[in-house]
Amino acid sequence: MIFKPQDLSLSPEFADKNEVRFAVFGNPIAHSLSPIMQNAALKECENFRDSKYYAFEVDAEKLISVLDIFYEKNFLGINLTIPHKEVVVPALKEVDISVIRAKACNTLLRIDGGWKGYNTDGFGLEYALVNFLDREIQNSDIVLLGAGGAARGAAFHLLANGCKSLSIANRSKERLQKLVDDITSEGFECKTLELSQNIEIPNNAIVINCTSVGLKDGENSVLDFSKVPKNIAFFDMPYRRGAETVSVECARANGIRAQSGLPMLAYQGAKSLSIWTNTDCTKAGKMMLKALGL
Repeated sequence: MIFKPQDLSLSPEFADKNEVRFAVFGNPIAHSLSPIMQNAALKECENFRDSKYYAFEVDAEKLISVLDIFYEKNFLGINLTIPHKEVVVPALKEVDISVIRAKACNTLLRIDGGWKGYNTDGFGLEYALVNFLDREIQNSDIVLLGAGGAARGAAFHLLANGCKSLSIANRSKERLQKLVDDITSEGFECKTLELSQNIEIPNNAIVINCTSVGLKDGENSVLDFSKVPKNIAFFDMPYRRGAETVSVECARANGIRAQSGLPMLAYQGAKSLSIWTNTDCTKAGKMMLKALGL
């Protein structure tokens, strides 16, 4: 069920003032699988079995004021997805190093007087690459498609964990340059590419799509996979309920190892849950994968 912030005072679901709650904010949010996997994991957390995780549709321009309301309503943790990951950063009382670098945040922890921000996207991405594509970040050439909040979290995690090279492509040159400038200011290096279906991909590279291209039926895949090296690994951050993304289907049809974003979703969520509840991240991740049917 999808809620809106006004439901906090209107719905009987939130009448118990002592209940510890969690949520994900986004717009749109109806597609989110986070409540399914987070609630499954919470049932196994000894001190949080009565807690619940909800999905809220929140407009970006209302995010900051909404956070104050959720703080007062005893929400312990919040996940953020499009379009909130970058918008929220100036409003945080404290930030983890992952947020300082990426200037994007997907996890909030309720602390005294406000919220502390974390970015768990890189953790989830690394788990998915290692366990579902059998590829390590260290010493790999990596091509990142996109420069939004998810790409930011990925880029800094990849660079901090020793990738051989990072090339970034994005349609908006202004947004791309902002990410490049931030990467340079942190002492890292990257290259830029023109985003198109015929982008040049190095042999044996890891290609990570952080855009929404190829998510809807009838769309083209993010790349022309007939023209890229067959030894690359392709990871598509987007995911679909009960089906693969267009890009993953096209990559596999061309003999390329590919995976969509569900494993990343599970383990970035597991990392969030471990921050909120001090539970074991690996165990939570396994429960979330099971809840997602993986």
